[in-house]
Amino acid sequence: MDDEAIDPRGDLMYGIHELTEARPHYDQAALYYDGKVPEVFSSNRIRRALAANNIDFDLNFAKTPVDAVTDRLEIAGITGKDDEQTALISKIWQDNQLDLEMPDVFRRAGEYGDAYLMALPVDDDAGNTVRVEMFYNSPQTVRVIYDEENPRRKRMTIKRWCDGPYQRAEVQYDDRTERWTTGKDSSGGQPKDWNPWPADPEDPESWVIDHDWGEQPTFHFRTDRPYGTPEHYAAYGPQNAITKLQATHMGTVDSQGFPLRYALTETANTDTSDLEPGDFDDGDWPPNDVGTGPSDSGDDSSLKGGPGELLLLRGFKQVGQFDVAQPGVFLDPITFNVRAMAVITTTPLHLFDPSGEQPSGQSVRAQDAPFTKKVSNRQLSYGATLREAFTFALRRLGVADPVVTVHWKPAETVDDAEGWQTVAAKIAAGVPRRQALMEAGYRAEQVDAWLTGTDDAELQRRVDVLASLADSAQKLGAAKTLGVVTDEQVAALMSGAIDDLEALANAQEQG
Repeated sequence: MDDEAIDPRGDLMYGIHELTEARPHYDQAALYYDGKVPEVFSSNRIRRALAANNIDFDLNFAKTPVDAVTDRLEIAGITGKDDEQTALISKIWQDNQLDLEMPDVFRRAGEYGDAYLMALPVDDDAGNTVRVEMFYNSPQTVRVIYDEENPRRKRMTIKRWCDGPYQRAEVQYDDRTERWTTGKDSSGGQPKDWNPWPADPEDPESWVIDHDWGEQPTFHFRTDRPYGTPEHYAAYGPQNAITKLQATHMGTVDSQGFPLRYALTETANTDTSDLEPGDFDDGDWPPNDVGTGPSDSGDDSSLKGGPGELLLLRGFKQVGQFDVAQPGVFLDPITFNVRAMAVITTTPLHLFDPSGEQPSGQSVRAQDAPFTKKVSNRQLSYGATLREAFTFALRRLGVADPVVTVHWKPAETVDDAEGWQTVAAKIAAGVPRRQALMEAGYRAEQVDAWLTGTDDAELQRRVDVLASLADSAQKLGAAKTLGVVTDEQVAALMSGAIDDLEALANAQEQG
């Protein structure tokens, strides 16, 4: 019993179990984001026919809640306590191409609910850390296990992956990393499948890598705690309905183009047997002894249905065609489900259909308010994790007391005539100018830079100019839509106006 209690494989197998339990949920989230979820209510025959011909009619709206949040998450900069720390942060950022890596981390965090950033120190021959490598890891292969007593504390981190015929695993602790491997073609499902995996083949004890970091080098981006929920989780149901409606709609298209026809017999004549070749000569399709009918069934009959088919009955007294399903039967419910998806995922409806009627001004800001709040919450959560990662990296590079600040571009900014008029009205009503500009979505450091050396009269003049410029741009856009002016003329007029304003501003500053 004592040997079992201290078996180092205990944490390994617990971590593998946690990974295995969570994996189906992440796989499902990826399928909905990629639009690969099949129609769940289709008959087996239809499902097989679509699969055999690789036919895909899916309308994938479920990814929109993920992309909408990701598009608003833009890092304006990361700074340290002083210029030296800021320069080192900039070097880490550039060395790891984080301008490309971080948007992917944010997108994956939205897609899965969880995403991991590993920050691994790289030492030279003397044991000094020369750089820190940062890269994304999927929650399908990595999972942080939190302490049950203190959920904010990482108990350990498990990473498992395939390496050819082998299964590999690492278990990270605050003071060490343990490396494990299986034999060839082993599933790794049992403790006996796993053996220590030395980092140095000549040193059997090197499967344990000790360090004095006091923390684990894996940083957890998540939409909730302790583990996140995909941004599009609530969209699964509406997306299932949309997929069903679209597939069924496409199944009726042939009938809409080639309606099912019928012919009625006289009352005294009910003979519906197959016609002789000479009984049918309208040229629409060959008789039974020549080939297949338009349904390509290979078994023509006087009583069969399908797109473009005619029910052949002796003694015709009346012919006609059956009504087919109207597109609105499918398209109206699809529109309803898209609207439902927008509501339950807190995503503005206009982001699902950018080509449709767009709200403007205060209307769009009111509609976007819950979504903007969600983006702000993601900035707080992701910013805290990113700050932890860079603090860890700076410490590994020898910075004794790092201070890291993450600056985000505003989740929403005022950029229309109505918005600037509102800002001007707030200032005129007595709202402090700094507060009015920050409520418009601009960062505190931006506002402070703008207001340095600027009195109230000058600020009011600038706000009025911006409001007038935005109003002019809006009116010119409407004129272009009506065909009064061209794109080139609009661009020339706006460019000239901006140049004149800049020249006037420079003249006033010099004066």
